[in-house]
Amino acid sequence: MAEALELGGYEVIGRLAVGGMAEVYQARARPTTQRSPGEPEEVVLKRLHPSFRADAAYVKSFVDEAKLTVRLRHPNIVRTFRLFKAGPDYLMVQELVSGRTLAFMQGLLMKVGTSMPPEASCYIAWCVLKALDYIHRAKVGENGANIVHRDVNPTNILLGVQGDVKLTDFGVAEVDGVMAGEAGALRGTVAYMSPEQVLGQSVDARSDLYAVGVILWELFANRRLYGTEQGGEAELMLRVRDARAPLLSSLNLGMPDYAVQVVRKALFADRTRRYQTAAEFIKALEVLAQRAGWPLSVEALRPLLGG
Repeated sequence: MAEALELGGYEVIGRLAVGGMAEVYQARARPTTQRSPGEPEEVVLKRLHPSFRADAAYVKSFVDEAKLTVRLRHPNIVRTFRLFKAGPDYLMVQELVSGRTLAFMQGLLMKVGTSMPPEASCYIAWCVLKALDYIHRAKVGENGANIVHRDVNPTNILLGVQGDVKLTDFGVAEVDGVMAGEAGALRGTVAYMSPEQVLGQSVDARSDLYAVGVILWELFANRRLYGTEQGGEAELMLRVRDARAPLLSSLNLGMPDYAVQVVRKALFADRTRRYQTAAEFIKALEVLAQRAGWPLSVEALRPLLGG
């Protein structure tokens, strides 16, 4: 039997994902491994891809992400316990969330022709907004800078088997004076970018809120808002720039009128007409849930959890 792979004192159980700059593993701490306070035995190890070890820009980006996320403590954000270097490897130890990404669940539901229950959609968006409200209010660095996630999309939202909803992957986050990419560079997932983001303009908290609006539209409609099936990425970028989202009421979904209004406000091209804060968007969803009789609790996810 081949010897189990070990990284920095952790036994690798299996690889979970490979991204643009990192590999993600499920791992278990060895009995002799020094763990951080509160760190469980089974964790996620995020490793900077070996091909980027000698690239100072990638190393800095990886280290910056870890330094940022290790400070964030919120029930709707995947926790980072520590960053360390083991031999040539840069490693981040993170919370293991047993479950699936929202993207996986969306794909599964679309494949079988079943819609996400509207109460589940509302609750998932509400949880993500709770996480964004926390990070947008957080002040980091010596200058007390604000955080913009910049890549809120279904792949970066985890749904735990117990009903947890957690935002992850701050790899392209922007923190004034602390973390930033090249001016005008596209960082994020195009189909969930705001118009200002796809144009390479400055972004702020309202860009993250726009992404939640796209996600909520897709969950309610059970289809992609800005797919890549027509004309490739260049055409996709034009559609995102123009922000021409069909009203949910035009899709004959039987959605409550107030749900149509809530999503419409989130998706204005002009950011001054959108929700200005996550707290404002949260309040709108709370009013919607109250009017529609939807629970804003894990009970909303029971149809997905099999309970």
